Amino acid sequence: MDVERVQQQPCFVLHHRAYKNTSLIVDLITRDYGRISLVAKAAKQAKSPLKCILHTFQPLNIAWVRRSELGTLTAAEFSGTPLSLLQDRLYAALYLNEIMIRLLAQYDPVQDIFFSYENALQKLHNNCEVEIVLREFEKALLQSLGYEISLSEEADTHLPIQRDEYYHYLPEYGFTKADPSDSEKFLFKGEHLLAFNENCFSEKAVLKAAQRITYITLKKLLGDKPLKSRELIMALKSV
Repeated sequence: MDVERVQQQPCFVLHHRAYKNTSLIVDLITRDYGRISLVAKAAKQAKSPLKCILHTFQPLNIAWVRRSELGTLTAAEFSGTPLSLLQDRLYAALYLNEIMIRLLAQYDPVQDIFFSYENALQKLHNNCEVEIVLREFEKALLQSLGYEISLSEEADTHLPIQRDEYYHYLPEYGFTKADPSDSEKFLFKGEHLLAFNENCFSEKAVLKAAQRITYITLKKLLGDKPLKSRELIMALKSV
């Protein structure tokens, strides 16, 4: 491939891991290039200017050179106000990073996801309710990946979802009307689906329904390998 040279690209670090003796491989979400991986040479050395910069959840501008799938980071600098995420907010942000690493293809431009992620981090920093931030981001991510959840109409008839009706959900199909007396299936009330469609989470029942819907959908995409960040969140809740 031709040499790719990129300057001043907004990004966030999703994860990094050791590479050889003194370097790192850094996974990032960028504004214009999607998820990428770069070698940060000598970044583990004490005198490296990159050592104190390549942290997760901080807005950066970076530059790189790429001749193959794995490029080389050539510069990095902070580009905004540092974000502070503690305890459950930190675990929530780790969860967002993990599902993006698992689900986003490399070098597939996803500007909408970059801005949704940036917005989610800012909301976590500003002490917005964690569960709402997660549900909004999950819904946006699924839509960007082509798995948009239709919350306003029935899958089989395309009739509008009715507030007082109950529905069964199949992640590869959608919502179909169900008999509320059917105790063998997990059912969703129409008013909760419509509220989730509008990102209106004033009722806890809406958040509960939204969490189950996104969990079912993401599980189909993520497979059986457990999420480490989800295990951390569950451990925190059990304390």
